Amino acid sequence: MANFNNDGEHPMKKYIGLAIITLLIGILIWENSMSTNENLSKATNEDGSRVVKATDFTLQALDHQQHSLSNSQGKWTIVNFWASWCEPCKMEAPHLQRIYEEYNDQLEILAVNMTKKDTPKDVQEFVNRYGLTFPVLLDEQGDVSMTYGAFTIPTTIFIDEKGNIKHEFVGPMEES
Repeated sequence: MANFNNDGEHPMKKYIGLAIITLLIGILIWENSMSTNENLSKATNEDGSRVVKATDFTLQALDHQQHSLSNSQGKWTIVNFWASWCEPCKMEAPHLQRIYEEYNDQLEILAVNMTKKDTPKDVQEFVNRYGLTFPVLLDEQGDVSMTYGAFTIPTTIFIDEKGNIKHEFVGPMEES
């Protein structure tokens, strides 16, 4: 004999409904990440291998200057997506600063703060605490983070001197 709850509904109905909703949400997230990745320009090398051009963006920095990714062409660029409350971001900030100090003539670091989930005050306190001297950009609407599919932080994108994405690393990095 089937068990029914007080309102005459079989308990499995709730679980089936919950499973369907979870599945639909999963499909929406997957489709969004797929369409986000399509926003990145694609080309091929002469040998037919795929090249992914980094999509240009312009964001305001903490110092109120506008910074564009395209201004970094000619140098390798690290685009690091982060937030002040992110524990792994706190661990990798000193590493990024040391790399920047050592290689800033050959390398640009653009630290894109996911300000939609952070506050400029907390960002400034983070920058002061870790002595960051590279550009700290404010992604207040979350558009750049979405374009690059930075759903997990930290996410770090390595871009060569020609503007091609060479590597994406999700999670905290060690200095090496």
